[in-house]
Amino acid sequence: MRVIDSDGHFHEPHYLFEEYIEKEYWGKRPRVVKIQGHSMEEGRWVVEGKVVPRIPLSKGVGAGGFLYLSPRHKQMHMKDSSLDDIDGRVKDLALLGVDVQIIYPTAFAFISDVEDKGLAAAICRAHNNYVAERCKQAPDKLKGIALVPIQDPPAAVEEMRRAIKDLGLVAATIPGIVGNRPLHSPEFYPFFKAANDLDCPIGFHAVTGMHYTPWADCFTDFFSTHITCMPFSMMVALMSLTQMGIMAEFPKLRCAFLEIDGSWMHYWAGWVNKHVSDAKRVSAGHHLEPGWGESPYLLPATTRDPMEYIKSGRFLTGYDEHEDLRYLLDRLGAKTFMYASDYPHSDTEWERVATTKALETISAEEKSAILGENAARFYKI
Repeated sequence: MRVIDSDGHFHEPHYLFEEYIEKEYWGKRPRVVKIQGHSMEEGRWVVEGKVVPRIPLSKGVGAGGFLYLSPRHKQMHMKDSSLDDIDGRVKDLALLGVDVQIIYPTAFAFISDVEDKGLAAAICRAHNNYVAERCKQAPDKLKGIALVPIQDPPAAVEEMRRAIKDLGLVAATIPGIVGNRPLHSPEFYPFFKAANDLDCPIGFHAVTGMHYTPWADCFTDFFSTHITCMPFSMMVALMSLTQMGIMAEFPKLRCAFLEIDGSWMHYWAGWVNKHVSDAKRVSAGHHLEPGWGESPYLLPATTRDPMEYIKSGRFLTGYDEHEDLRYLLDRLGAKTFMYASDYPHSDTEWERVATTKALETISAEEKSAILGENAARFYKI
């Protein structure tokens, strides 16, 4: 049984843009600053005058700074949380029981907030060059994810194509909403078309306190922002994809909604489909209320029940072994879930693979699917 970690991470090293960003943008590069007076405040990035992660008591506050120059777990062989110690990371994968790890960014989820579109694209190129360079040191073990400037869809398409075709990265990652612009806005259609044409999967991923999210920005305490940032982002992304009707139009498009376990998907798919069914009734002339037949409520003819794409393995999510996996597998199917470690973040569970293998409520075939086969199909590795 090959085990694939569908959502690992690295912390961007503080020197990344000193060395990797193009000269044209060097003066505007992201920089690391130290905020004195707190042990966790070293390692915040500043870009265009904005601090990332967001500082305490600000709207949408994030966690502390990135003190990446030390292991976060006593078991870790890796010297820090960047991609500079590949031998140490590979040893840690062995401890986790992982054969292949997919590596997502951490702080640079903020890329969608960068207003200078040229700078945003340059940051993505620097990030992707670094990740590809490091992953090549262990190509059978490590697979990188492309960062793209989604606020500028033509540039996002260009960088996605370069990252997949030239650098060998295996997917692109974007947030569930771009500022206040939902992904079902027409401007994003070409991006999803290009992803289909490139056979490039999309990993939807939010990181608390890194980028603007309308719901998390209601709060100034990390307890609230962390609870709301990730699941609501993924719910909005699934809604937008369903509303656009693009999954039927683009048959190779695959989407993963990451780092929020699995139980949400059963409830949310049903809730979204209730509205899909209502909209189809409206289109057929059965107006539920006066005004519901007007164009803002109508959906494309290609809109389907999201459960169709869940059960066929085109909408995937994570899981927690403490969830009722038997219940979820019976309702969503075995193609839906992927193991993820979140390594090297603080919530890494080192025994998770072993715990999943020991579950008595799911079959050996289901264990193989969620521990590796689904991720292999999703990322085409």
